[in-house]
Amino acid sequence: MISSRAKAGFDKMVMQGLKAALAPSPDEVTELVTLPELRQPPESHAALLSIASLTFRMLIVLHFSHNDATRRHFARLSRQKAEEMSEQSFLDAICEAGNLCCGGVNRDLGSVFPWVGMSTPNIVDSRCTAHLGILKYGHLQHFRLSVTDSPPLFLTLCVSESEDLDFDFQIPDLAEQGTGELEMF
Repeated sequence: MISSRAKAGFDKMVMQGLKAALAPSPDEVTELVTLPELRQPPESHAALLSIASLTFRMLIVLHFSHNDATRRHFARLSRQKAEEMSEQSFLDAICEAGNLCCGGVNRDLGSVFPWVGMSTPNIVDSRCTAHLGILKYGHLQHFRLSVTDSPPLFLTLCVSESEDLDFDFQIPDLAEQGTGELEMF
């Protein structure tokens, strides 16, 4: 079981990651809301990212479509010209934005859980998300992020636990938060 405090903590982490990674600047976020449900995502594809610890698995799903408005948004995020983006550079820009969002969540999770690891993104058809129920999740939340001059972006968070989870996450003070360290293996 995942406590309501832990669910709220996961949601805060994801919302913070969304704002930081999927908007060109915090001032351009016009709306970030949770959605009660998202039966069939309005988008055609999804980037799947996962974070795992000894006590839970988290799947973050960034829904997207191959259209001009989405291409322009991710070109702007990656400081490229939309008309010069190849199909691969478009997908790379989406995966990089997903990695930045997931990396922020992973960093926040590290303040609560001692062992967390993050995957690389996988691109799938969005109809695959209809099968999230097989993960026997304890928490499922959908988000919509609206950014100035861009189409809304949809994201799904799915958390499956292997033991009871309860924690209280407070958004850290940015002045106290470090930038991280590079680890060499």
